[in-house]
Amino acid sequence: MRKRTLTVLWVSVALTALAAMAAAAYGVWPLLFPDIAEVAALNEDCDLRAGPCVSPLPGGGRVSLSIQPASIPVMRPLQLEVLVEGTAASAVELDFRGVDMNMGLNRARLDADPEGRFQGQGILPVCVSGRMLWEARVLLETDRGLVAAPFRFWTARPGS
Repeated sequence: MRKRTLTVLWVSVALTALAAMAAAAYGVWPLLFPDIAEVAALNEDCDLRAGPCVSPLPGGGRVSLSIQPASIPVMRPLQLEVLVEGTAASAVELDFRGVDMNMGLNRARLDADPEGRFQGQGILPVCVSGRMLWEARVLLETDRGLVAAPFRFWTARPGS
């Protein structure tokens, strides 16, 4: 009888743990994979190291992204600035994703200033491969839903 009680106890603990993990995954899913209503086309000619890059938005308007320092170093604070023109954005986040390697969640929420620019700080993790292609996705909360504008750039680990 004692062995059966232990088995029931362990099964109960395992089911409770699975239920907790499922609830956590359900709660975190929208943060990791936001429901994007529209995505702007990638501007292949953009070079964020040379200065701000601009992308037209679906449905009108445009978004500009600049990152300082222009060398875009890893493991150092980056000054981020987004300017939205021709559409109203109630909030802006910048999501950094590795193009060829999952680098986890690297998202910065930007604050609006009186001139309508959104600014904040972010940091990129170092990649073991040395050189890495990143996508900075500007996420705009609009009345049409979440609008994303991708921008790509390379980073290199110091000494690579």
